[in-house]
Amino acid sequence: MVQFSQTSWQEFSLPNVLETLRYAPMNLAISKTPLLHYTLPSELAPGARVNYHIQCGFKSIKWTGTISSFTDNKVTVRLADGPFRGFTASHQFVSEGNMTACYDEFSFQGFTNIPEEVFAGIIARANIVYAIYSRKDTRDIMLAVEAQKKTQSFETLDESATAG
Repeated sequence: MVQFSQTSWQEFSLPNVLETLRYAPMNLAISKTPLLHYTLPSELAPGARVNYHIQCGFKSIKWTGTISSFTDNKVTVRLADGPFRGFTASHQFVSEGNMTACYDEFSFQGFTNIPEEVFAGIIARANIVYAIYSRKDTRDIMLAVEAQKKTQSFETLDESATAG
């Protein structure tokens, strides 16, 4: 079994952090240090999926988890699909004035295609990356694309209404 935990503080309000973590980072620097990030679903409810990703150089490991519970800004996740036989995580978000404390704990059990000692070495060097600004870039682009689609839809509707 491989375990990992990290506590971080973000310089944003709790609602802002929770909303921003619903978008994947636009870009992350590739380095020798393994970077772990997760993307929350649009609705934090049991059964919703959380996407996880570790990037170590040009190699990546991806998996998904299913939220088993969400109470008091604490999300508990179990493995849905990935290179492990078992996985659990908890993500707790606590408002601390103008900042948000993020408490993350991971437990990996059994590996299907990665030797445990190799994975343990990766996790021992890993950092969770929240990449708030990069996620905000993703959100801005997604909102701009959606606005463009709506504008085009209205223009098409307007053209069809005035044709003939």
